[in-house]
Order: sequence, then C-alpha cells, then structure tokens
Amino acid sequence: MKRLLLFISIASIIASCSSPLSVAEKHFETGEYQPAIKKYEAIAENNKYAKEKPEAYYKIAEAYRLSNRISEALPYYKKAKDNGYENMDMYFYYAYGLELQGDYEKARKLFNRYAKEGSDRQLIRRAKDEIKQIDLVDSLSKVVDPFIDISLCEVLSSNKSDYSPAFFNGDLIFTSTRDSEAVYQGTGEGYANLYRYTFDKADSCNGQVTFFDSLINNPNFHEASATFSRDGKFMIFARSNTGHHKEDYKEVDLFESRFEDGKWSEPTILKFSNPQSWDACPALSVNGKTLYFASNRKGGYGGIDIYRSQRNVNGTWGKPRNMGPKINSRGNDMFPYVAATGKMYFASDGHPGLGGLDLFEASRKSKKIKIKNMGKPFNSSADDFGLVFLEKRFGAFTSSRQVGDDKSNQDHIYFFSDKTPINKPVNYFLAGNSIGVKDTSEVPLAGVDVMLLKPDGSLVEKVLSDDKGRYEFKTQLVMGDDYILIAQKEKYFQDSVYYTTADKEIDQEDIKDRPEKIVDWVLESEVDLTKDFYDELIEEGEITLNNILYDFDDYRIRIDAARELDKLVTLLEQHPNISIELGSHTDDRGSEKYNIKLSQKRAESAVNYIISRGIEKDRIEAKGYGELLPVVFNAETEEEHQVNRRTTVTLLDEI
Repeated sequence: MKRLLLFISIASIIASCSSPLSVAEKHFETGEYQPAIKKYEAIAENNKYAKEKPEAYYKIAEAYRLSNRISEALPYYKKAKDNGYENMDMYFYYAYGLELQGDYEKARKLFNRYAKEGSDRQLIRRAKDEIKQIDLVDSLSKVVDPFIDISLCEVLSSNKSDYSPAFFNGDLIFTSTRDSEAVYQGTGEGYANLYRYTFDKADSCNGQVTFFDSLINNPNFHEASATFSRDGKFMIFARSNTGHHKEDYKEVDLFESRFEDGKWSEPTILKFSNPQSWDACPALSVNGKTLYFASNRKGGYGGIDIYRSQRNVNGTWGKPRNMGPKINSRGNDMFPYVAATGKMYFASDGHPGLGGLDLFEASRKSKKIKIKNMGKPFNSSADDFGLVFLEKRFGAFTSSRQVGDDKSNQDHIYFFSDKTPINKPVNYFLAGNSIGVKDTSEVPLAGVDVMLLKPDGSLVEKVLSDDKGRYEFKTQLVMGDDYILIAQKEKYFQDSVYYTTADKEIDQEDIKDRPEKIVDWVLESEVDLTKDFYDELIEEGEITLNNILYDFDDYRIRIDAARELDKLVTLLEQHPNISIELGSHTDDRGSEKYNIKLSQKRAESAVNYIISRGIEKDRIEAKGYGELLPVVFNAETEEEHQVNRRTTVTLLDEI
C-alpha cells in the first residue's frame, strides 16, 4: 500500500545524540522510517544492546507499518514477541497484516484476543469489525464475476509503486515512485510523481510511459492521484509538503492547475484544503461541478472519510460535506470515483471485505444508497483501490496483490474489461416541459423554441413546445455525454439548462420483463422562462429584484443570485440600446457606514459578475445605498427587514 506514503508528515530533522537508540528514535519520530529501520536493525544485531533488542524489533515493525509496508512488518512483530516485548496494539496490527496475506483464521484469533484484552477503544471496535468481516469472507469470496477480464501490463508496470490511474484525453495518467533521483526517507523509495501512459485502445498493453509535466511534478514533493475536468481545462491533484519544519502545510493538500495557452499553470492550493489534515484522492464528477476527496479532518466517522465539495459560480469550491455513514465506515474510506452512470466507486477497509482495502460500488435508488462489495476478481486479500472507467466496459484499478512469486505486495495498475452480455439495448431520448414563471406562479408555456446543444455549442436538434408546453427531441442521446438546453420565446428571458446523462442510465433489472427487444427510454427535463421586464423598466425607470440574495455579512455571489443576474445579462444582450445601474440596499441593522460599505461591495460583486459574462463595463454601474432608501421605515419584523434588503435596477440611458 505504498501510495499511502502521502499519509506521512515529515517534521524537521533533529540533530543526532550520542546513544544509537536515541538516534533511531529521532528518525522514527520525524517520519524518517527508512533510516530508523537501519538504526534499529543495527541495535538488534549487536549483542551489546541485548536489553534494547525487543523494543528495536517492535520499532522496526512499526516503522514498516507506518510507511505502509505491513507485510514487511510481520516478521518483526513476531521477533519482538519472541524476545519478550509486550504491547497489545501490535497484536491488532499483526492480525491486520495476516488478513492482508489471506491468513484469515490466524488473524481472527489475534483480533479476538485484542477485542478482549486491548486498551485502545477505537482499535477494539475495529477488531470486532474485522472479525465480522472475516466471518463474511467465504460468502464474499464466492462473489466472482466471470465476465471481468483483468490484465497486468508489463510495459506500464515498474519495480516501484504504480497506482491511482486516471484517464485524460484518452491517455492514462498515474502515480509512480519510479525514476526519482531524490529518496524519500519515509520508505526508502523515490518521491511520487505523475506519469502519462499513451496506449493503443485495441491493445491496452501496448503503449509508452512518459513524465507528465515538469511544472506539476516537483522533485521534493509527492504528487499523486490526479483528476481532470472533462473539457481538459483544469486538474486537481494531491501534493505533500517538503518536510521542512518552517513550512505552513504540515500534511497532504489538494492543488489545482489550469491548462492555459498550451501548458499547465502553476498549481495553487484549494482554499478548503486543511493544512493540518490529510486531504487526498480527488475525483471530479462528470460535469466537473462536484469534487469528491478523502480526508482525515475532524468530524468524520472513521480514520479517513470521503467528502464532497460543490463548485461555486465564481470557480471556487464550497465548504466540504461529509458523504455520511452509508459511505463512510469506522475504517478508512477513500479513492472515490463517480462513473458516467452516476454510480460511485470507492475503496474501504471498514466495510465487509476480503482484507485491506476492497473496491465497493455505491448506487442510489428510490433515494436510498446501496453499497456492494465488487467481489472477485476486482478484490483480493490485499489492497484493491482507485478504480476508474475510460469507457462503460473498460477501465483500470490498483492492487497490491501478489504477482507470481513476487511477495513484495507492490502496487500495480491493472486494466479490466467487462464482457458481460448486454441483455437489451436501450435507446435514450429527451423530452420535457416549458414553464412560464411570473412571481411565484408557474404555467405551461406554448410556442417556446427549445434547442439541444452539445457543450461546444453545436446544435443537435431544435423543437417547438406544443400548446401544453410539451417538447420532445427525436435525436437519440449518447449516454455519458453532457448537453445544454436553450429555451427562447419573445418577451421572455432565455433559459439555459445544463443536462447530463451521467446518472440517467436505466438498470437492466428494471426492463428485463418488458416485451420489446429494443427499449426506447424517455428522459425528462424542464425549462423555466421568466417574463422579460424590459417594458416595465422603460415605463417605471426602476424595478426591484428581490431574488438576488447574499449570505449574512457577505458579498459573494451565490448560485441562486447568479441565476437572477443571468437574466440581467440576457436583458442587456437583447436590448443593446440601454445602460443600467445596479443598486444594493441593506436593512438598518448595523452602522450606517458599515452598511454603505457592504452594499457597495455587493453591488460591485454583482456588476463584476455581469461584466464577466461579456457585457461592456460602461453599460452598467454599481451603487451601494446601504440603509439610506428603505421601503419600510422603522422596520421591526424580519419580513420588513427583508423588504428593505433588495437590489434595484435603474435605467440610466436609452439610445
């Protein structure tokens, strides 16, 4: 499980002391496990330090475990025990290592012993969970998918750690510790970097490995687990600190880079990434609007949990939300990935599995989340994680399972092909309703031009809604693809709707009893059009928009406010002869000076958003009025304060 070397925070190197044991201890405490192992081995082999020998063996085992080399730790745990060293926790970790090797019965006995005699409450709970999982191993081992073909590619594999595959522009981007000149003292291997594997789709094991990018890969950092937006415009990846004690970032963090002018930009840390916690394993949703990642930040359900963050209109990422106890367990849940079908795949050592990290599939049906162990051949007694799809029936994942006579438990990347027979072909189509919106009322709207476009703006089909507001496209959808719906009608604001087929694919179970050989399946959508307020603006000179709302004491544009501002963008696009003032008003709570300042920032933020959508800046002005022009004087109720907190649009000029 070498890819988890990103777990390790390296502190500063402390100067050596005279005692060999204290020197080894300082290496150990600062996360330099490889030098620590060498020092402890020297102590264990020297009869001069016979008294320290049991502890030296134990610390060697711990150094291997903490650097994610649990198999190499096992013989040293045994030596520590045989030499009289007593520490109950080592029985838990020894049992865990035996479980990874498939020695379930011996592992069960040690887990049982720890559950009865151990002192760490968290480990006791984990031991009880592991016992339950071992009881399920026989049934899980029988879950074998005979249609899954797995291959290990020699040209892709190295004798180092290769893990965390991701697909980008048809190539495989992965993490590896190969070819690193600098040595990471935590494991004795090189630093992890990102690599690109360009392969022939007809023969996935015929390709070439190249270094990904010199600006992204830094020789003194670990870079790992990259994820890419579908349009290839930005990537997010995990990066460790350098190990310098003066550094602000103590752990692993998430970084973003944009592809501009033919090259990747200097990576910047995501604002929500907590420098004091481990944030890694990023994965973008198909539409690029949701970021999933793993973290050991406070407030989780276990060691490492899976979180998600929504992308804001301004391109920043919102506050992370825990995925909840259905996904997250008391163990480690990580390496999330959401496929085009909408199903989430992740790795866990807390849900019932075959040992170590197992691959799981999470699906939502009738608002309920169902978790399924993927069984063999995806899972083994070793670590299996990081599953991704290139196509619906082809992808890659990582495993530390033994390869032939090699018992090093090195991470390797495997390709898989799903050769399951397709029972019934399905043709997917899109239809829906056009709705006219005025204030809070909604009515079917006839005569709406509804266009179906690809994300690049190319037209797929254009239809007209009928007298009931119903529209239907005849063009068959490509599942997994994204589309844009544009709805237009004279004297109404244009509506633009992003539509993804990612989570819309029907389950074969749901159509197996239908008589058709080929099933036509209609997906539903909706477009909402609001009445154009141009005539009202011309007649009154000023109108009030009450739906441009802000969070308390904040001026950043919210998603719901952006939708309203898009209407102003459309107004200015459709009527190029006008210019407007956007005014922001507050209630009278807070000082007059503060409210003027806050309202000005809010107005400027809204204007900047409109300008960012292509409107000339000389056609729109920002004005913050604070509490100076209330609708309700001496407001007392919250409803009255809300009336005063408004945004006004004033006509400045008409050509």
